[in-house]
Amino acid sequence: MARLLCVNKAICAAALPSLYGDCFNTITSRCQSDSKKTPANSTLQLVCTLLRQVLPQDEIPGLLRAAILAQDDRDEQDGTQMAEETSTPVFKYGLFVRKIVLEHYLTSSMFDIHHNSRAMEYAATQQLFDKYIAERLILDTRDSHRDDAFISALEIDVHRKLIWTLCQDHLGTIEELSIPLTDIGRYIDYVDQFTSLSKVIFTVEKSMWAPESLYPNPVQEIQDERQRELEAERDRLFRAMIQFVQQHTHIHKHVLRQVILPNSYQLPGTSRKSTVDVWFEVQALLPPLQNPRLINHLNWRELVARLPDTNLSHVESIMLTYFGEEASTERTFALLNNQPLFLTRCRALKHLEITTFGPDMFRWAVMEKEQRDKEYRQESIVGRHLNPWHAHQISLVPLRSVKLTHKTPSGRVQELDDLTVAFSDSLEELTACEDWDTWRPVLTDLSTAPKVVHGQGWVLPRLRVLIFEVIYSQLHFDMDALQRFRALESLCLADRIMIYNHGHIRSWPSVNLPHLKNLVLAGSPALFFNMDSLHHLPSLEYLRLRMSESYNCFFIPSPEDMAREELDTQDSQAAITDGHGSLGMLGSSQGYQAVGEKPRLTWDWYLPNLRILDLLAVFAFKFEFQWLQQLPSLQSLYLNTKSSRGRLHERRITLKDLSRGLYQQQDEDERQCLSDRYFSSPKLELIHLEGHWVIDAKVLEVLFSVVMPHMRGICFGADCAGFTLREWIMLARKSVHLETSCLDRKFKHDEIKELGLMASIGPQEDHNSRKLVQHSLCGEQFWDAMDQ
Repeated sequence: MARLLCVNKAICAAALPSLYGDCFNTITSRCQSDSKKTPANSTLQLVCTLLRQVLPQDEIPGLLRAAILAQDDRDEQDGTQMAEETSTPVFKYGLFVRKIVLEHYLTSSMFDIHHNSRAMEYAATQQLFDKYIAERLILDTRDSHRDDAFISALEIDVHRKLIWTLCQDHLGTIEELSIPLTDIGRYIDYVDQFTSLSKVIFTVEKSMWAPESLYPNPVQEIQDERQRELEAERDRLFRAMIQFVQQHTHIHKHVLRQVILPNSYQLPGTSRKSTVDVWFEVQALLPPLQNPRLINHLNWRELVARLPDTNLSHVESIMLTYFGEEASTERTFALLNNQPLFLTRCRALKHLEITTFGPDMFRWAVMEKEQRDKEYRQESIVGRHLNPWHAHQISLVPLRSVKLTHKTPSGRVQELDDLTVAFSDSLEELTACEDWDTWRPVLTDLSTAPKVVHGQGWVLPRLRVLIFEVIYSQLHFDMDALQRFRALESLCLADRIMIYNHGHIRSWPSVNLPHLKNLVLAGSPALFFNMDSLHHLPSLEYLRLRMSESYNCFFIPSPEDMAREELDTQDSQAAITDGHGSLGMLGSSQGYQAVGEKPRLTWDWYLPNLRILDLLAVFAFKFEFQWLQQLPSLQSLYLNTKSSRGRLHERRITLKDLSRGLYQQQDEDERQCLSDRYFSSPKLELIHLEGHWVIDAKVLEVLFSVVMPHMRGICFGADCAGFTLREWIMLARKSVHLETSCLDRKFKHDEIKELGLMASIGPQEDHNSRKLVQHSLCGEQFWDAMDQ
């Protein structure tokens, strides 16, 4: 019992993983000073203990003795000493090993062959260099590369001998195994003994062919000959992998279920035959997936290869997007395109994430819905009591969440219309986006981009999340349909429109969405959205309005164009007022606006629950700080006016912008009543300004002390001006709750020293009595220590 209690922790982690977990990472993070307590050394201890339990000891290859056990003889850990002193192993831990997966890079870091003197002496005495040349482990025999090629071959030999030695006595119990391709012949000879093997990982020692690619031979004939050798080696490895799987599945039927092959670039040669072709040959030998519930990038190729034979009735989630090698994905999606009705077999499907493959993708679901509705109508006419035992033959698929990626715009409207009709009773989340096409230009001009209308006739009473993103067209959404989504909580409408003329802008109808919490509008939807709808969004918590950008800059109309637009809007509003009588108090507070008129930014919307406000481009340029009084719960404010026209769109923030009401210029001696003259946003903690903002020291002081009394973070971009670095730091020191500040402005290090900022935090700082504020100045970090 005493010996069992003294067993090495590495063995405990292997035998009792549920109790010990990943103890090596914990040891490493807490004891970095101890060079022995690293993950590599911990794994080395486990490997050594398992090797010492191999009986008889003569079966351990001499190379492993020299490279591993001899290295461990100098180790003074108790577990290793116990195993060394005991003639009979205390416990046969190898009996409980079910998974042996060792990557080549892991064994290389553990054994450090290049600096292992005993391993190098053994290799020299055994003349392993000539042996490796004969075994094709060394393909580059030039003198200049002799040492590197020999070390790589030696590491490969240690790696493959170690895996075989660990598993040779327990072939019948191993369930998951990584097989080095350079040693695959040995495993083929014993394939009949792998009775429990369910997963195989064929690994490639990358260093084997690295010298050939890094140091090509200058002689063309030698280079061509070596290329032919690599191609022959590639074909041999392909045939060996297929042979192992073929023999195993023939002897042990329905045991091996998963085979992982290396990528094509890891194998020697450059022939057109890739791993994908071999994979399909291998997959045809394996049994189909067994009642899968999730189809994703880990098993979707297995699904495609054996789709007709796979039971899909239990599938609840499908996430099929482009993964892995391009040839593989193209081929698998081509097979899916030929079998689009596979979705009809997924009767328990709840979540679908897929790249669409045709306008008739959901036509089957529409037909099922029509058949079900027809049965209900017949029952209502005949009466259920006449046929009480009647059962519906069709049970609709309970699809709740859908994310569609469209490779081409054609057929998109039909796909979405069929989807919303077929699953109108269950659909809760809908995301539709377009895939990038590198050769196709993105249309950013509102006047030239084609308009595509979505949502007409949609009835989705349970829809909570709606995300629409298009790239190659102008997005229009039917507001009447949006009005019917009474349960909607998150809405995102976006396209890539960047350049526009106010003559092309017409407002969408106003909508009333009482449960909407998140609203993101980008491009033309942000221009067309009726801003009066904000009066009817009492639950809104996150609002983001923006336009598309180019090189981190936005298109913003010139001030003259915006002034002309404002006059046109006022004239139009006056004409509407004359036509409908006096609007009285409803003129601005209710924001009456006729459908088709230009949207108006009145900045008088009361949003009691809004926490995050992000405005970019023209929306940030027109922002009025007085609106903060209508946002009592606001915590974060982000304004970005970076314009492609530079300082043409400069915004100056004055004390009038921060005043409570009618502003009057006051003398300097009347500043004691700042809290009475300027409004306060007590919950506003973060503010971020980008673009040409001009803020003088007086305004900055009011912003720090009155408007944002509980400010935790502030960030101004490189174009913000009107104050000095000294004024910035002095005001920051007066802010009680400030934790971080960011000012993207160039500075002089002498000025930093004069201000008392520290480039690093020393151990002498008393964190209990002093508060540390972090300042980021033009990307460099400084700290300011202030007495609490």
